[in-house]
Amino acid sequence: MTFDQAKEAFREHKTCESADAYLHNAVHHKAADLIGAQALFNAVGEVASWLAAPDEQLQSFEAVKASAVAWRR
Repeated sequence: MTFDQAKEAFREHKTCESADAYLHNAVHHKAADLIGAQALFNAVGEVASWLAAPDEQLQSFEAVKASAVAWRR
């Protein structure tokens, strides 16, 4: 998975697994000098913001996501 794919996957489906993949790719790509320090900083910030969201907001997000999945069927 590329850095951009991991970033998009996290943005589309915020889960612990997608956050892990996003951060893993960010660190790996920064170590290989494929992305800059700002991109790594942004990735950490995005995941941290998601983790710091109030429980009510996360529950609302999960409810909307479940509705979207049900609607697609």
